[in-house]
Amino acid sequence: MAKTVYGNYTQEDLDLEYDMRRRCPHFAETFAAMDVHNKRTISNFDCQLNVEFGKKPGEKLDIWPGRGGSPILLFIHGGYWKAFDKDMFSFIAERFVEAGACVILNNYDLCPNVTMDEITRQNRAAMAWIYKNASSIGGDSGRIHVTGHSAGGHLTGMLMATEWEKYGLPFDVVNGAVPLSGLFDLEPLRVSYLNADLHMDEAETRRNSPIHNLPKWMPPTVVAVGGGETDEFRRQSRIYTDACRMAGFDVSYLEVGNFDHVNVAGQYRNKLSPLTAALFSQMGL
Repeated sequence: MAKTVYGNYTQEDLDLEYDMRRRCPHFAETFAAMDVHNKRTISNFDCQLNVEFGKKPGEKLDIWPGRGGSPILLFIHGGYWKAFDKDMFSFIAERFVEAGACVILNNYDLCPNVTMDEITRQNRAAMAWIYKNASSIGGDSGRIHVTGHSAGGHLTGMLMATEWEKYGLPFDVVNGAVPLSGLFDLEPLRVSYLNADLHMDEAETRRNSPIHNLPKWMPPTVVAVGGGETDEFRRQSRIYTDACRMAGFDVSYLEVGNFDHVNVAGQYRNKLSPLTAALFSQMGL
């Protein structure tokens, strides 16, 4: 009998739960199909590309300014902290900009060139920059919302776990959140094939797992995941939802149709999707 490495999973089975290139055969085609939407979102709306929020190579923002006092939406891209770029996800902004929001996509440096601790720090630095510069980009610093897909869902959780007072900011910097397909307990990833690039030890894994770092205060949150995602991805969202609810926070769980891990992100373009509706409702759009 094969040895188990996490729960009831063998190494092969655990790796398969998190290997989206094997689980989603349309992986490349789905991202390629979004390119036309990315280009349209940049060409059709006023935007500021690659605005620096820090000095590290990855510390850049794409900003679609608001109309003055607009709610702000930060989207954090995924890629297992080791791949992808904000440029692949410009399409996310389209529906929200149309509705009058200020939308920001951030980059961050990637593993193995940096650690998970550093990626978390960079995302916190991006949020601090957004808060401090909100009025200059047509946004309202009191109405900042965060969403992110996959690793971006994880980083959304880590932003909510932040003690913002240590950054000289109000505790309630994040006013609402919708992590999508997030990774809230990094332990199974540490023992998976992914750690060849992530290089996490047990201590770093725990420091960067939202489920082990619940905040003292949490904004209204919808934890979303595709209904067609793997057992592990759906489990990750359920256990985080349950932990947040046990802590007394206003957190709901949403399975988005029968979408899998790759094509669920396209639902940000669909105003009728419960994913988009959840964000519109939070942001008052």
